[in-house]
This record gives sequence, structure tokens and C-alpha cells, in this order.
Amino acid sequence: MDLRISGVGTRLGGRWVVDGVDATPPPGALTGLLGPNGAGKTTLLRLVAGLLDPEAGAVLVDDVPVHAVPRRERARRIALLEQESSSTVPLTVREVVALGRIPYRTLWGTDTAEAEAVDHALRSADAAHLADRPWAALSGGERQRVHIARALAQEPELLLLDEPTNHLDVSAQLSLLAFVRDLGRTTVAALHDLNLAAAYCAHVLVLAHGRLVAAGDPRTVLTTDLVREVYGVDAVVLTNPRTGRPVIAFGEAAPAPTPGAP
Repeated sequence: MDLRISGVGTRLGGRWVVDGVDATPPPGALTGLLGPNGAGKTTLLRLVAGLLDPEAGAVLVDDVPVHAVPRRERARRIALLEQESSSTVPLTVREVVALGRIPYRTLWGTDTAEAEAVDHALRSADAAHLADRPWAALSGGERQRVHIARALAQEPELLLLDEPTNHLDVSAQLSLLAFVRDLGRTTVAALHDLNLAAAYCAHVLVLAHGRLVAAGDPRTVLTTDLVREVYGVDAVVLTNPRTGRPVIAFGEAAPAPTPGAP
């Protein structure tokens, strides 16, 4: 799916939380959406998913405004995994993953491909062994895997992930991002860990105060100056000798500029 974010902006509480963002994530690749807390990452993902209406600009999918895509079709083509999603209904893991097939069910509740799609999604997310477990009995990391499986069960063309590595141990984080990278699907993932973004993303978008401050290949975008400017941290950017990808070694928080200093 081709995705174009054209001058998108919206306000919450009277403040522009996303302000004039222009971006074109490459199709079929993993794009990292980066920035400190409050930068506007989650809001931008919700705008791209069509869950929020932009006050300015437009989100285009295959050159069509996302809000012009019928809701059922949009639910089939775009999957958003949000940071926190819970249910008090007593469901098994398989039943939770099957919720991703709702857009495919008919008025009679049938979806002939559902069982196969759910099984495939569970295997892909390394969660097949959890299929018959109660959802409420899962750990945070296990729940995150199931959320990923539910999103994959939608068989989306555009996958939007908000902090998908939360609650996962290091091995699981690496496995998950390698899997998402290799899907060959247009994916935008909000990430806090700059080293994970540097290692697995083909493209990064960096937000600060709702505005896009940098975009491109992480090998050119993730510089010492950018880390200091956006995150307020001194860092040294090295090159991983095995992969050629950037590795960021963080130092101390950078001192705040002195008022009135040049």
C-alpha cells in the first residue's frame, strides 16, 4: 500500500499535537516513528488509521483520502495495534485473535477463511502455544504477542504499531521487529528505542512537538546532533561492524541552554 501524509495537523485541547506533517513512508517496508514522549506519535498513528479527523491536510492511501475509504474496507486494509488494549470479557487467546477477522464476517457471522487466518497469525507471532489459554492469565509480554497476532489476522496492507516491543524481553523484541521487517508490508511503528529503530527500520520519521524534524534512512538521520536536539541527550553514533547499521551510545543528559545565551 502506498501511504502519503500530506500537511496533516490536528489539535487536542486547543494545542496542535500534530502540526503540518508531510511524509511518505516507503511501501512494503518498516518505517520507525520516533520522538520523545508527547511528540505526537500516537496521535499521528490514529490519524493515519482514520480514527481521528485531521483539521489540516490529509492522509492518502493509494491516492485516496483515508476517510473516504468505506469503514469496512478500511478495517480490512489497515490494522492499528495500540499501546494498551484490554478486555474484561472471559476470552481465550484464539478468540481474542479472531476479533481481527470481524471485518470479514458476513451478516450470518461466517468467515470461511477465519480458522486458517487465525492459526497463521498465531504461528507468525510465536503465540500458537497460547491459543487455548485464558486471555486474563497471560503476562504482559504474552499479551503483546497476542495483540500482534490479532492485527496480523486482519491481513492488512498497512500495519500501524504503537510501541509493539513494550513488555517484551530483548530476544522477543529482536524477533518481533525482524519478523515485521520481513513481512514486505507497509508498516509504521512508533518506537522509543532508537537502537532498535536503527537496526530494523528502512526509514524513520522523527517528531518533536508535533512537527516532523527529520525523515529518511536511519543511517543518515540518527546523528549525534539530532539526538541532542530532539532528546536532549549527548550521544555518540557508532557503526555496528556486523551490520553496518548505526549504534547509539548514550551519555549524560545534555545541559539545558542558558537563557539569553547565543
